Amino acid sequence: MGPSADALLLAGILAGAVVYWVGYRVSRLPAQPGRRSFIAFTAILGGGCLTTGLLAVAPSLLGQDPAQSPWTRWTDLPLLFWLLSTLPWFVFGIQYTGTRTRVSRRAILLMGLPYPLLFLQIVVSELYGFDTTSTLLNSLGSAAFVYVILLAAGGAYLLLQKSYAYEHLPLGQGAGLAVTMIGTLIVWNVIGMAPETATTTQAAAYAGGSGVAALGLGAALLRYDLFEATPSIGTLGNRALTRETDDLMFVVDDEGRIVRINETAVATLDTARSDAIGRQLSEVLDHDRETLQRSETVAVQTTDGTRRYDPQVTTVRDHRDTRLGTMLSLRDVTDRELREQRLAVLNRVLRHNLRNETDILKSHAEALESTGGDHVDAIVDSADAIAALGERANRIDRYVSESPDDATVDLVALVDAALETVDVEDTTVSVSTDLPASATLVTNRLALMSALESTLDNAVAYADSTVEVAVEPRPGGYMVRVTDDGRGIPEWELDSLETGTESPLQHSTGLGLWQLKWAVMTLNGALSFDTGDGTTVEVVVPDRGDDTSKSVAAGS
Repeated sequence: MGPSADALLLAGILAGAVVYWVGYRVSRLPAQPGRRSFIAFTAILGGGCLTTGLLAVAPSLLGQDPAQSPWTRWTDLPLLFWLLSTLPWFVFGIQYTGTRTRVSRRAILLMGLPYPLLFLQIVVSELYGFDTTSTLLNSLGSAAFVYVILLAAGGAYLLLQKSYAYEHLPLGQGAGLAVTMIGTLIVWNVIGMAPETATTTQAAAYAGGSGVAALGLGAALLRYDLFEATPSIGTLGNRALTRETDDLMFVVDDEGRIVRINETAVATLDTARSDAIGRQLSEVLDHDRETLQRSETVAVQTTDGTRRYDPQVTTVRDHRDTRLGTMLSLRDVTDRELREQRLAVLNRVLRHNLRNETDILKSHAEALESTGGDHVDAIVDSADAIAALGERANRIDRYVSESPDDATVDLVALVDAALETVDVEDTTVSVSTDLPASATLVTNRLALMSALESTLDNAVAYADSTVEVAVEPRPGGYMVRVTDDGRGIPEWELDSLETGTESPLQHSTGLGLWQLKWAVMTLNGALSFDTGDGTTVEVVVPDRGDDTSKSVAAGS
């Protein structure tokens, strides 16, 4: 070879060293998706540059005649190494962009199956000529070559597309990486042109391809922060927004059909993705798009019972502002709503009832100055009522705010314990029970006890003569039914419970019914009233240790 060709070969060797150096620098960086596959890619590509250049320049360094050198086939090497590098390149592309961060060895092995066919065709063609190779082998080899080209193009596309899509990434990073892969193929392909191609031209093509690889990788690392600003965080972050958020998320087309649903919604609604896709939103969620758009909060039946959600509705449009559908996000606000409701009711009830009781205390205390007598008893009773009201408010706050862990309890034993706290000695009310031998379930003990005490207190306080208590099994739990023959709960009190607020003009007689409602909500149970003939209160208590408990509230 002439001096010009030797200089070009040396330049190509230097470029190969730069490619190796980039791989070494990346190996010293903290672990990131695609780092190992990138190192493998640079090792193969850099190895091709160095091996080709060293074999090509060896005759000149050894003083041999290049025509007589055993290394005259060096021109075949660059494309062979490039073909080998496409597999780690593609794996790097899908890992680095976050498309798939974990690629198993088995998957890599399967992706590499076409390579032996490709190299077998190359070897056979070199030995016997392409025309003498079997048609089947030629066809399989050609298909494998197309497959390899697709791997190279696919990796380049992913890197360019993600660099363009995410604003935190410089577009030059994706462009530098893509040029490395596609540019080397284009330039190195000149080496494999007609056999009469001048040696200097072949050396120039080799050096040019090596230089493209060195410049592309060097720019991506040093200029555009390779493995420091990565697209994987954007891809995985977007995936987390829809799959790993606690919100229920749906994408609905303009006909109201579900086209996307996130993992949280699938698990929370106890549905399969395949069953939800294509169905009307109202069939899966029990609410249509219009209802969600005009509602501040909605009730949704979930695997944990009825929960309250704050819906956010966003219209999806194309670049021409054509409406394509809607993206829906539902955030669980049950605890927030319960807390706000509790504070509002406690504030109004306590303010109203405490004012009444303190007025009684004041009036009777003033009367004591002249008369004494029964006023002392009235003061003591009023003070006891204030103390009981405060204790009930504190009890409610405990089981709603603290949310103690579930425990295994015997519902029958808790009913008996609650009955012992009810004062029936000074009344003419008789209490009868219809209880099984035992009723074991996993639930919130404090909330369940509060629900039982509240129900039984109200029944005994307002019954005329009888109270009946029954416990019955239900799918996934039990139902407690308490019936009294009293005058019934006023309709306006039940309306307050239903709406979740108290009217400024009508105040409940205490916190008993609110205690019952909040306790049942804490249990993820169901509460119903029948005031047609006396009052019947039914409380469905799910067994949280039973997989079928999610159906209790829905079926009650």
